[in-house]
Amino acid sequence: MALFALQFAKLLGAHVTVITSSEERMARAQALGADAVINYRATPEWAKATRELTGGKGYDLIMELGGEKTLPQSLRCIRPGGMIAMIGILSGTAMSAALGLIITRQVRLQGITVGHRDGLEAMMRAIDLHRLQPVVDRSFAFEELKEAMAYLKSGAQFGKVCIAH
Repeated sequence: MALFALQFAKLLGAHVTVITSSEERMARAQALGADAVINYRATPEWAKATRELTGGKGYDLIMELGGEKTLPQSLRCIRPGGMIAMIGILSGTAMSAALGLIITRQVRLQGITVGHRDGLEAMMRAIDLHRLQPVVDRSFAFEELKEAMAYLKSGAQFGKVCIAH
């Protein structure tokens, strides 16, 4: 989902910062158009680095995938009045963030799900018009479902893991 969000954000002319886990992934995100990339393993307090990137202003919108472990830092990255769109909970479902930051910065915290048919049709038109291609890491045959699930669980993928029959 993060790479798809990167592609759509660039279509809209947004400045995009990606937080990722390795130098290889950083290079791949930049090749997809990311304007800035931060390795969260090399920079565990990545919220400070993002504040520097925005001149202390913070981000207008954050696509939050991590959940429990990343939301506290996302709250330190968002600008006053900005929005955090929760589209994932990869690191856990518990809420352990400083809630005062939501209030004092007037942050909108919005859960994102599949959406409605009109939105899907508009998205499909945009994909077609701009010839967007999903980033596919690897495809597995249906018979390799067990291997595909193990690969997905490993977290080694960069992009979608597909199952074909």
